[in-house]
Amino acid sequence: MSRYTAQSIMKEGYSVIVLNDAHHDATAEVIPEAGNNLYRFESGGHEVILQPVSLKMLRNEPFANFKYGTPILFPPNRVKNGRFIFRGRTYCFPLNEPPSNHLHGEICSRAWEVLEYGATEELGAYVVSRFRYELHSDIMAYFPHSITFTFTYRLFEGRLHLNGTIVNEGEDEAPFAFGLHPYFSIPFDGGEELMLTVPAMEEWPVTNEAFVTGRPSITPFSRSLKEGVAISSYPQLGCSLLSLEEEDGNRVCRLEMKDRGYSIAYQIDRQFPFMVLFRPDWASAFSLEPYTAVTDAFNLPYEHELTGVRGIRSREEVSFRTCLWVDSFL
Repeated sequence: MSRYTAQSIMKEGYSVIVLNDAHHDATAEVIPEAGNNLYRFESGGHEVILQPVSLKMLRNEPFANFKYGTPILFPPNRVKNGRFIFRGRTYCFPLNEPPSNHLHGEICSRAWEVLEYGATEELGAYVVSRFRYELHSDIMAYFPHSITFTFTYRLFEGRLHLNGTIVNEGEDEAPFAFGLHPYFSIPFDGGEELMLTVPAMEEWPVTNEAFVTGRPSITPFSRSLKEGVAISSYPQLGCSLLSLEEEDGNRVCRLEMKDRGYSIAYQIDRQFPFMVLFRPDWASAFSLEPYTAVTDAFNLPYEHELTGVRGIRSREEVSFRTCLWVDSFL
């Protein structure tokens, strides 16, 4: 019997792709028709990704596509007034966070196409999914670029890898700002010592909506994150915006549950120079959100090299990788 399996099952009205690694007691579940959301990952008996109590919540609860699992963000976070200008073109996004913000884009709520799933001893268990902007005329009406996202989730040796490519198949350069929003299941309500380690370089001053209010600087918090910071008292709905160290091409962040003897490790590559920290108030969780640009970057008055503002040219392909796993130390 193979240690790896990949299967499609029906769960609460959704077609779910289930990846399994029996040797490491690891399971990942992805819902392609709900924004390709990696809504569950468990390893070694530990719940890593926060999942909704019921999948029906993804249909019925306001903003549910932003609140559980691993939403895919394009653009990440908020666009003030839903409006910005890039290369002389004005973009007006729908105000999906009334009264005046666009929040997180729409690909985290739209259906993705499953291209392939399977399992082999050499590759592990995997699923490949795709989202093409040109198939969504309502999005193309305000973002007229043929962008194609192709994601591969792969469970191998107990680690969950995400390899992604984003391609501009159109003729015009498109504004590019991308991020991920994993909700990590953290026992805030147990009175435990919780430690966070992030290879942070600087911290940006931000509002409670993560809008930037000034230039970044080295702060006591950003300096301490390299060695580890206790986050047990991190405020609900609190957020921080960080610039990450440039030297390390594969940065590893850790959430450590000292009393329980394990940590969640999250590795991201150089495509993500920024990270938002966020603690929700609707669940016991903490988010480490890697971004290619800071919140509302296209509307900021700072140099693009600082904020991450960039375009994706015609026929250009952007690739990225992340990896997620659990380490035990007891």
